[in-house]
Amino acid sequence: MALPRAGEVASRNLPMISADQTLAKAAEVMISNRSLGVVTTDVKRRPMLVLSYRALVKAIAKGASPQSRVSEHATDDIVAVQESARVLDVVEVMKREGVRFLPVVDPRWRLVGVIEPLNVAEAIWDMIDYGEAAVEARTRGFIALPGEATIREAARAMDENGVPEVLVRVNGDLRILREEDFLRAIAEGRLDAKLSQYASGKVIRIPPAFDAKSAVDLMLENGVRRLLVNLGERQAFTTLTDLVFLGAEILTSRKPKEVAFVLVKTEVGKELDVANEAIMIEGVTEAHLLSGKYDLLLKVEAGSLREIHAIIRDRVRRIRGVTETITMTGIKVVAKQ
Repeated sequence: MALPRAGEVASRNLPMISADQTLAKAAEVMISNRSLGVVTTDVKRRPMLVLSYRALVKAIAKGASPQSRVSEHATDDIVAVQESARVLDVVEVMKREGVRFLPVVDPRWRLVGVIEPLNVAEAIWDMIDYGEAAVEARTRGFIALPGEATIREAARAMDENGVPEVLVRVNGDLRILREEDFLRAIAEGRLDAKLSQYASGKVIRIPPAFDAKSAVDLMLENGVRRLLVNLGERQAFTTLTDLVFLGAEILTSRKPKEVAFVLVKTEVGKELDVANEAIMIEGVTEAHLLSGKYDLLLKVEAGSLREIHAIIRDRVRRIRGVTETITMTGIKVVAKQ
């Protein structure tokens, strides 16, 4: 089974908003699009500003009103990914840049979707067998507040501790103030409301060493992004993001065994179109435009030469505009130490 590209798993519900709209409206757009961020664009639909859920939490924690403008709290330092990017590369960007909400753009930088860990979790774990990894090493602490605490106090606790949610004690029971619960309170402008009025998340408990793939299934089936792990006297969460990173590490360790380089001739003026289509083929890891007799150089990786030849024969050569290919199989890598 081949891993998809960013454009194939991204949400096509575009959480777009104008810069002069309010934080309350931004929260409403996030809820309606089931996203953890909003994007403002120019007239050509190119991303200009991004307001993530984390930025919204920080703004509320610092005293911002739900009626303050998106432009006051959004960033123009945008981290985006191309729709042709591999899912594992998207996860690496999330990890390296410390972001969980990414606009997805086409080659002309136009917004075509957004992507979060929720969008890539199923694609990654479909490639991994049950019993291959456990959740125990992916746990973290949590914040618990009384039901009488306010939404503003919860925002401060989340911001100070770098967490997207808090546990809420209500009549001896534990609930979670989920992202969507917090957003609903912001959309309604009720920062002084009690957490017990909004915390509606279900707390699902699992034992340590619980199977990681089963944990992902459990989260997706119940619409939650975290599970509570019982560790004796200590309890901690494992999150969907943790498991996405774990799954990506497992798949990254599975290196292809064979590599080939393909020189491609195209019809006049079709070089970029062919390159854009070729890079979407699973196994094609690089596409370079050339000057000279050939127009493109493709790098193809797979587990066997038979798979490589099938990729070239059945996919690359059938791209409209390709007129000729020459394949060179890699034998040995000589690398600078």
